[in-house]
Amino acid sequence: MAYMPSLRFSGGIALCAALCVGCGVTSPASDGQPDDEITMASEPTMLTYVDPADVEGLAPQTISGDSRQPHLHLNYPTLPFTKALNERLHRDMAKAAADYTAHTTTDRFPAPEYNVDWQLSAVASDVVGVRLRTGEFGGVRWANSTQTLWYDRTAGRVFESAQLVNNLNLLSALVKQHLDRDPAVDADVVHPDPLLFDSLNFNSRGDLVVEFDDYQVAPGSMGRIAAAIPRKDADALLTSFGRRARHAVERAIPATVPQIVPMSSSERSSSGAQRLGSANNRPGRVDCTVANCVALTFDDGPGPYTGRVLDALRHERATFFTVGANAAARPDLLDRMRDEGHEVANHTWSHRDLTTMAANRVFDQLSRTQSLIKDATGQTPTLARAPYGATDPNVTEVAKELGLCLVQWNVDPMDWQSDNPSAIVSATLSKTRRNSIVLLHDTNPATADALPAIVAGLAARGFTLVTVPELYAPAGMTPGQTYDAGGRASVSRRGQPLP
Repeated sequence: MAYMPSLRFSGGIALCAALCVGCGVTSPASDGQPDDEITMASEPTMLTYVDPADVEGLAPQTISGDSRQPHLHLNYPTLPFTKALNERLHRDMAKAAADYTAHTTTDRFPAPEYNVDWQLSAVASDVVGVRLRTGEFGGVRWANSTQTLWYDRTAGRVFESAQLVNNLNLLSALVKQHLDRDPAVDADVVHPDPLLFDSLNFNSRGDLVVEFDDYQVAPGSMGRIAAAIPRKDADALLTSFGRRARHAVERAIPATVPQIVPMSSSERSSSGAQRLGSANNRPGRVDCTVANCVALTFDDGPGPYTGRVLDALRHERATFFTVGANAAARPDLLDRMRDEGHEVANHTWSHRDLTTMAANRVFDQLSRTQSLIKDATGQTPTLARAPYGATDPNVTEVAKELGLCLVQWNVDPMDWQSDNPSAIVSATLSKTRRNSIVLLHDTNPATADALPAIVAGLAARGFTLVTVPELYAPAGMTPGQTYDAGGRASVSRRGQPLP
């Protein structure tokens, strides 16, 4: 049998493994959308990852697309000691984004989507491993793929996964033996092609783990397909650098995955006006029924420019909708947001369109980010912004369950696509009115450059900058409702009935 190959760019996405069999073939996710490596502890293809917060100087980078079609969001890491790897990742991600937008039909609903996030397989004195995870949504279900790149810090050289082994023919034969144990997998399509073996990694015991993309060796509905070659068999396969990579993984201290837990009944009952903006509802702050209030909001961070954004805000306050995968790398910036009086809010874990997912996947995306932000700041978020502003009743119901209000916007200066600070300033100031919610991105260096002039310009026009909860005080906000502007337009008509 043969399967339709998945569209390939530079990147990959890990698939959820719910219940596994001995060969490392996992059971399917219902919609092709993964959780992050949820596997049984005894499963030999389970991988562990380094906590990015422990890597000094790590900066998540983002390439994003329009909130309209097609949807595009690529995250990748840069480290201060991996120059060649940084250049390779930037080049690959930029090409993938350009290729996707150039060859994707946009007049479809739901919108097509291309999404990349990452994990660190190892960060040692001599070896770094980066596992890229790509998901493509074509209108029905997600197609997922993985790629793992390895970096030799001593030589300053990037290695493809296939370069960890010295004999692809022998590797192919061993993998076939493992995959043949599952009749639903077509082991005959495995052959010694480096592109087929572009995601090689190691488990905590030193076994060699081979991951396959959707549709490469089995129907995409089967979920993650992987095989673990026992350490003793892998020994003869590994190059000298492959052994160093394995040793780096074995030395790594695994990251702790944020727990995915619902709100307690007491937390849920305290949701609403009393809880929303608990960090910011200080007596005598601002009365937006009197003042000309504006809420600046920042999406997709934290990233390398978030510190400059915070510097520009100084004594002002804003709302930051943080992506969980980025926040995991920079919890220090979440601490700073909290300490400086900003609202830290939820922008999902990996920035995928929530309307393309089943309810349990929506819950995972929001709840995991809730847990991480609470761990970092001590405060449970009460606001969420859906990626691309895409919501439906399914998303709304999950948000309500988690005590989250959904926040849209009504001013979009399109800063994400501009490298001209003056243009961003002009677009923001010309569109902003009283009670506006302004959409900006702290992942764009031009936005950081523009922000001092935006803050000064809004002040000169008599506007007071507030957090989103302050914009709706004293009436408060209701979990499960969608908001896109203050004042009379406080509750959105985007799929939500007015109360």
